[in-house]
Amino acid sequence: MTRSFTRSRRLAGVVLAAVVALCGCSFDPSDHALPGSGVRGPTYRLNLEFESLLSLPAGADVRSEGISVGTLRAIDLGPHSAVARIDVRESVVVPEGTRAELRQNTVLGDIYIALVPPVDGSGAPLRDGDTIPLSDTDPGPQIEDMLERIAMFVNGGSLTRLQDSIARLNEVLPEDPAETRELSATISTDLSDAAANIDQIDRIVVATDELSQRLDAARDEVGFLFSDTARRRLDRVPYFMEAVLNIVIDVNTMVTGLEWLIPRLPHINDNLELLTPLLREPSPTAGELRGNAAELVELVDEKLVPFLLEPGIDIRQVTIAGDEGGPAADGLVLLRMIGALP
Repeated sequence: MTRSFTRSRRLAGVVLAAVVALCGCSFDPSDHALPGSGVRGPTYRLNLEFESLLSLPAGADVRSEGISVGTLRAIDLGPHSAVARIDVRESVVVPEGTRAELRQNTVLGDIYIALVPPVDGSGAPLRDGDTIPLSDTDPGPQIEDMLERIAMFVNGGSLTRLQDSIARLNEVLPEDPAETRELSATISTDLSDAAANIDQIDRIVVATDELSQRLDAARDEVGFLFSDTARRRLDRVPYFMEAVLNIVIDVNTMVTGLEWLIPRLPHINDNLELLTPLLREPSPTAGELRGNAAELVELVDEKLVPFLLEPGIDIRQVTIAGDEGGPAADGLVLLRMIGALP
C-alpha cells in the first residue's frame, strides 16, 4: 500500500510538471504586475500616447509631483504611436493639458511615468477612458540611445579629432600669455558689441534672406548676366557710351549755335501767322494743298523738274521786229543769219 501511494505521488508530480511546462509557453511576465506594484482602491483608466515605450517596464509607477498616483496596466501599439494604459486613483484629479513624461531618478534607475499638470491647472478633469495625445507626451532620452552615442563618440575617433583640434589651437595661439589675454579681451569686446547690436544683426540677416529670395526668383536673369551673350554686349558698352557722348557733344554745339534764335522765336511765330495765309488757303482736308504753295508745288513738279531732267527748246515761230513779211521770208533771213544760206 505504501508503494502504491508513492507511485501515485510520483505520477501526480509528473502530470503537474507537464501542465506547468505547457502553460509556461504562453505566460508573459509583462502582462502581470509585480506584487505590491498595483493601486489600491477604486481607479479610473487613462491612455497615454508616446513615440516610444521601449524601455518602460511592466507595472511601472505613475507619479504626479513626486507622489505615486497610479500604475501602468498595459501597453498597446497604435497606428502611429505606442499607447500606455494606466490606472489612476480615483481621488487624483488630472486636468486637461497635463503632460506625460518618462523619467528616471538615476541613470540606471527604473523608468516611471510622470504626470506634469499645467501651470494654471484650470482645465477640466480627465475622465475614465480619456487620452493624453502624442503632442503632450515626451519619451525622454533613452539610456540605450545615450550609451550608443557615447560609444560612437569614443569609437568613432571624435576624441582623437578633438585632441588634434586643441593641439592646432595651441599652435595658433601666441606663446606670450599677455597677447592671449589681449586677444581674449578684443574678442570679448567684439562679442559684447554684437550682443548690444543684435537688432542690427537681425536686420542684416533679414535683408540677406530677402536678397537671397530675390536672387533665387531672378536666377534666369542672373544666369544671363554671366553668359557669353552678356559678355559680348558688355564689351560693346564702351563703344556705345562713346557714341552717346559724341551725340551729346554735337547736340550741345548745335544748341549753342542756335542760342541767337531763342529771343527771335516770338517774332518768328508772328511772321508765320502772317505768311501762312499767303502760302496756303483753307482746304477741305489736311492732305489737300491750296493757294500759292500749291501753285509753287505744281510749277516745280510739272515745269521745273521735267525741264531739268530733259532740257530742250521748242521753237514754234521766229519773226523779225518791224518786218511784216511772211513766214517764208522770215525763215530765209534766219537761215542767212546762221550761215545756212549765202
